[in-house]
Amino acid sequence: MNEDKKKILIYCQHSLGMGHLVRSLALAENLTADFRVRLLNGGRFPKRLPVPTGPEIFNLPPVGLDKNHRLVSGDRRRSVERAIDLRKEILLEQFRTFRPDILLIELFPFGRKKFSGELLPLLEEAKGRARIVCSLRDILVGRPGDQESFERRALETANRFFDAILIHSDENFARFEDSFKNRKELRTPIFYTGFVVPGEDKRKVGRKSGKTKKIIVSAGGGIVGEKLLRTSIKAHQILSRDGKVETTVVTGLFLPEENFQKLKAETNRIRGLKLIRFVPDLRDRMARSDVSVSQGGYNTTFDILLSGVAGIVIPYSENGEDEQQRRAEKLQKIGALRVLRAEGLTGRKLASGIKNAFSFQPTKFSPDIEGGKNSAKILQDILPGRRAKTNGEKSWLRPVREILTREEGEVRIFFRDDDAGLGDERLFSLLDIFEKYRMRLDLAAIPKAVTRELAGKLTDRIRRSNGLFSVHQHGFAHVNHEPDGRKCEFGKRRTTDRQFEDVSDGKKILSELFGPLVQPIFTPPWNRCTNATAGVLRDLGFQILSRESEAERLDLNGLLEVPVSIDWFAKRKGVFLEKEQIGRMLAGKIAGGKAFGIMLHHAETDAVERENFEGLCRLLAGFSRVKFISMLDLAAERQKGASVGMDCF
Repeated sequence: MNEDKKKILIYCQHSLGMGHLVRSLALAENLTADFRVRLLNGGRFPKRLPVPTGPEIFNLPPVGLDKNHRLVSGDRRRSVERAIDLRKEILLEQFRTFRPDILLIELFPFGRKKFSGELLPLLEEAKGRARIVCSLRDILVGRPGDQESFERRALETANRFFDAILIHSDENFARFEDSFKNRKELRTPIFYTGFVVPGEDKRKVGRKSGKTKKIIVSAGGGIVGEKLLRTSIKAHQILSRDGKVETTVVTGLFLPEENFQKLKAETNRIRGLKLIRFVPDLRDRMARSDVSVSQGGYNTTFDILLSGVAGIVIPYSENGEDEQQRRAEKLQKIGALRVLRAEGLTGRKLASGIKNAFSFQPTKFSPDIEGGKNSAKILQDILPGRRAKTNGEKSWLRPVREILTREEGEVRIFFRDDDAGLGDERLFSLLDIFEKYRMRLDLAAIPKAVTRELAGKLTDRIRRSNGLFSVHQHGFAHVNHEPDGRKCEFGKRRTTDRQFEDVSDGKKILSELFGPLVQPIFTPPWNRCTNATAGVLRDLGFQILSRESEAERLDLNGLLEVPVSIDWFAKRKGVFLEKEQIGRMLAGKIAGGKAFGIMLHHAETDAVERENFEGLCRLLAGFSRVKFISMLDLAAERQKGASVGMDCF
C-alpha cells in the first residue's frame, strides 16, 4: 500500500437497485491509480457481484428501500433505527481514522434525503478537513409538487458544504440544469466527467445470424423488476409460436429468493426459456443477442449502447421515478434504442415490439465514456496545495494556480465583453466557453452595430442561459470624435447636447431590440468619457458606468462605477502584453482579495486566444472559492450599503 498517495473516502448508498453501487465501484477502481481509495457501502453487497481489487471496501450495516420506498434494514436482527445509529457512529469513526483528503458523497444532497441524519454529521466533521465532493449521475429524478423545496434544501447543503460536484455525463447529452432548474443559485462548481462505464466496448463481438433469435431480458437489481420479468416470459411464449427463439431472463440479485423460486417453478417447462439470477458480464451477453429488453438504468443503458444490440427499454416510472424514462427518450430520439411504456404493457405488445426490433439497426452513439479517468484528474486538481498535471495547461497560468491553491478566501471576478455587433461568429464561440464553465458575462452592445438578426439570437441565448449572460449599452456607434489625441466617442469635443442625443438614441435602439433584458449599465468605447457623459447617463436613468480602473476620475454624483482591472488585449507602447504578464497580473489581483473585472474583445479573439482563455476558465472553474459575478450584482451590493471590497475607485 502506497502511504504517499492522497486518500479518498467514498460514501455510496444504493437502494432499489445496484446501479449506484456498480458505478461507484467502477469510479473507485479508476481512482486507485492516483489515490488510496476506501468505499463505504451502505446497502446489501451482493455476494456474486465482481469486486475490484484496488479500492478497500467497507460494508456499513445495510439499509435500503423496499418497493414502496420505505426504509428497511438489511439485517433482520437489527431495526432500521438501530442500524442508522450504528452507521452514524461508524461514518464518523471511518473519517477520523482514515483521514481522507477528499470525501466523495454519491448523490446527496440531490437525493438520499432519508439518509441525511447520518450524512449531515459527517459533512460537519469533514468541513475544513477535507475537500467535499458530490458524485452525480447524468439525470436527477424529478419531484413534481416538491421540486422547489427539494432544490432549496439541496442548494443550502451544497453551497454550505461541497467544494465540487462531478456530473458523470457527457454535457452534450445531459446537463445538470436539465434536471435542476435553480442552477444559477448553485455556488459550488460543477464538472462534467463523461460517463463512468466499466468494461470494454463489445460491439466487435457481433451478433451471429441464424434461424434462432436470441433475446436477453434484465431487470437491474430485481426489487422492482418482477412485472417486467413476467411480461417478458409471456412475450417469449407468444414469439415461440412463430419461430425459434431463445430467451434468457436475468432476474437480478435483489429479487427475493421466494419470488425467484416461484418464478423458476412456473417457467421450468417453457421451451427456449432460461431463468438465471445474475450474469457477470451482461454487455457480453447482449453483444451475442439479437434483442435486449430492460428497464434502462444508467449502467444497463451503456451495456446496450456498447454491445450494439437492438435495445428495447421499458423504464421504471412508479412513485415519480422519471430518470430512466427521460434518458431512454433522449436515446430513442437519436435512434440508439427503442422505448415502450410500462403502463398497460402486455405480453402481446412486448412480443410485437421485440419482433419489430429483430430488424432494427440502432444508430451508433459515442458519448464521452472516460468518466473514471476524467474524475481522477479533476479530483487531483481540487486538492489543496497540489499543482495538478492538467492536460494542456499553459505555463503562464502557473502563478494563477499557485495563488489559488496557496491562499484561502473567496475570489470574485466579473467579465465584460465589448463590441457586441462586431465579429458575431467569434462572439458566439466565446459564449460557448462561458456556458461550458458556467461563468457569468456582461455583454456591451453597440446600438448602431447590432442587427435584428443578432439581437434575436442573443435574446434567445440570454434567456436560455439561466442568468449567465446579460446585455448593456456600449456607446452609440463606436466612432471617434476626437481629432487629436486618444480615441473617444464621448470626449471633450462632443457637446453635452450631442452626447445626450447619442446616448438616448442608443438606449432606444437597444430597448427595441432587447426589451427588458437591457441593463442600466453604460460602457463608453475605449473606456473614455467626460463629466458631461456622467451627467447625461444620470439624466437618462443609467445606474452604472463601467470603464478601466485607471481611467480619469469623474464627478459621478450618484452614478456607480464598476470598472474593469485587466484588459485581455492590453498593450504597452503599442505592443500586446505577453500571456506571462497577464498571468502575473491575474495572480496579483487574486492575491489582493478584492473583486475585479476582466475585459474581453471577442472580435479580436481568434482560435489561439480562445484556447488561452479557455485554459484560464478551466482553471478558475476548478476552484470552489472562485465566484463568477456580474456588474449589476456588485452595484446592488454597494447600493445596499454592503462593504464590497473591489478593485475600483
